[in-house]
Amino acid sequence: MSNGRYRHKYQVLLALVLLELPATAAGRIDPGTGTMLWQLAAGAVIGGLFFVNEILASVRNRFGSSSPVAAGFLFATAYAMVAIPVVLIIFAGHALPRFNDVFLIGIVLTAYLFRWEPSAYLLGIALLVSAWILPPYGTFRVVGFAEWYRMFSFTVVAIFLMHLVTRSKNRKMGGESAQPAYAIRRAAAGAD
Repeated sequence: MSNGRYRHKYQVLLALVLLELPATAAGRIDPGTGTMLWQLAAGAVIGGLFFVNEILASVRNRFGSSSPVAAGFLFATAYAMVAIPVVLIIFAGHALPRFNDVFLIGIVLTAYLFRWEPSAYLLGIALLVSAWILPPYGTFRVVGFAEWYRMFSFTVVAIFLMHLVTRSKNRKMGGESAQPAYAIRRAAAGAD
């Protein structure tokens, strides 16, 4: 008889637990979570940019490429391989006004870290992606004055920033870099 008595207690306990559970479970995410995750991702990317020189030096040593131009093209290609999926996923089907800024950051960074040639290469890739994203989406046709203007203005801004960065790098290096390398060597040899 005691066995039935315990069974009754378990049945009552199970009924109380089931009454406490909601019929449907609804998950909720705090509205600020998405913004916090975007800020975390942006902080990681920007923080990683401080270590770009060390990363590039290790890549150069690993692959044996001592040429800064070759390393610049490698960097521009790697940046494009990361930026293209991001741009296509985020802005798929609806090009926001500033979607080219993802590429503009890479163009300026490439011009700053390397030379203008890899930066111009990344500009060409960005223009192809822009032609793909702008209406009509999924084709390389650019239709309409607004889309042509967007691509033209992006190209002008990118070229201006490449020129500005290259010029500021040359000034930062001083007057010695303004002279050709053979003139510096000849002057050093004449001093001996």
